Parts: sequence; structure tokens; C-alpha cells
Amino acid sequence: MLDDTGAPVTQTFHAPPARVVVIGQNLLETMIDFGLADRIVGIAYLDGEESPHADVIATLPKLAKELPSAEAVLARHPDLILSMSFAMTSRNLGTVATWNALGVGVVLADNYAPGRDIGSFFADVRAIGLAFDITDRTEAYLARERSSLDRTRSVAATAPTRPRVLLISKGGTVALYNYYSPPLSLVDDLVGIAGGTYLEPFRELYAPLSLESIITIAPDVIVLTQWRQRPGAAELLGDERLRLVPAIRDGRVLTLDYPTAVGGTVRLGEVADGLARFLHPELAFDR
Repeated sequence: MLDDTGAPVTQTFHAPPARVVVIGQNLLETMIDFGLADRIVGIAYLDGEESPHADVIATLPKLAKELPSAEAVLARHPDLILSMSFAMTSRNLGTVATWNALGVGVVLADNYAPGRDIGSFFADVRAIGLAFDITDRTEAYLARERSSLDRTRSVAATAPTRPRVLLISKGGTVALYNYYSPPLSLVDDLVGIAGGTYLEPFRELYAPLSLESIITIAPDVIVLTQWRQRPGAAELLGDERLRLVPAIRDGRVLTLDYPTAVGGTVRLGEVADGLARFLHPELAFDR
């Protein structure tokens, strides 16, 4: 695994962790999906409005809306922190070495320094499997997902066109919408598998996206996500200023939950299949 600078980090576990603090919603959902909810003693930094595991998540101790304090984490007596890499730095929650000195292991995930993609998501899943000694489950999952993605890629490759796809996030106080570059999300990989072309209109990793920019870019399809809220396409589709943009004109706006679109969840194969069907309704996708 890699730290927030992209440097490799090694952790050794002599027994599967029993008390885990999880920082990041997609990591939390991954833990639950692999049957590890009973190990979780604290959660933080949930960035999605909804989850297929909402009932389980509601029962878990929430340490903070965003990053917890070191004191809040220590109070849960964890033997492992499973976290987005940016949290485990000296300017945030503390370094891996600091926590190791306290007898707490760290598994880092969601590292954007080298670029977030399906390969790094799969590496995170593999690290969880190794830490908890459930590699039989994680490797079986990875084999199924690769097979699912390969099937989607194979069918989508027969499409006569490759729609131009723009990922935007509904903004907040700074901008109405925001642009996410390929290193900051998994959607670009999914778009490629689904037979589309992921648009990269800016050199910045992350940038405010004006309505004028959307008009100029003129995407065929828009994938819309939103941090900590359920994305809704009605406002975008109903904006008269965008009526000549092909994606708006043709009603081709697809919403995706933020944890899956950006960090990745175990539903990647399902999402890629749905995206391919959305991009190419003329093709026959058999599951």
C-alpha cells in the first residue's frame, strides 16, 4: 500500500484486527460487504447520502462528520485504522509511524497521489483481505469483478460510437458544478470499459466548472455525482441555459453516488454494466 505521497508502506499483522476505526464511506461499505461489520468500533468521514448498508451504518459509533481527532480514535481502543491515505499525515490524524508506536496498525486506501483507478481499488481490497485473513473472499470477489468488467467491455466494444462523457459534481458555495480529473475518480475507468470517451477539458486535477464551460465542452452524456447528498438531475436538465448541450438536449444525464463514482465500492461491476447500458441502449447486454 502507499502513503499520501505515493511512497510504499508496509504493515505486519500477527492476528486479524478485532477493533477497527474506519475513515471513509466506501471503505466502510467494503468492510460491511466482506462481513467485517462486527469488527468496526468507530467510523468517520461519510461522504455519501445513501448506502445499501444504511441500517448497519446507523448502528455504528460515529466519531466525526469529517476527520476525527486522535483522542476520539484512541478512545475506541482500536488495533487498526482503515483510512483514506490523506487522513494519515502529520497535518491531519497522524502518520502511520505515530500510530504504530501506539500499537495501532494502519491500512491505507483511497490514495490519489498515483491516480485513483480500478487497479488501486482492487489493491485496497486485496490489502483488506490480507489484514483480516479473508483472502479467499476477497480473491473470489476480485475474480468475479474482473469477469463482469470484461463482459461489459467486450459488449461495449461492438458499439458503433463512443459517446463523450463528462463527470461533474454538484458544487457548493464556490461553484455551481465542479470538474474531476481522471486521477481523482474511478469514473474515467468505468467510462472506458462502458464504451465511452472520458472528457478532460482542464489540466487541473479539480476545478470549478461554469455553465459556459459545459456549453463549450458540449458532452454527449453527463455523469452527475454529489458529495454527501443524493445527486439529482432535475436542476441540470431543467437549466434553459444548457438546453443546446447534447447531454441536456437528449436527456442523457446519469447520476451516481459519490463513494462509488470517486473512491470505488464493491459495486463497480454493476455500475459499469449500468453505465454501458446507458451509453449504448442499442446493444444487448446479458448479465
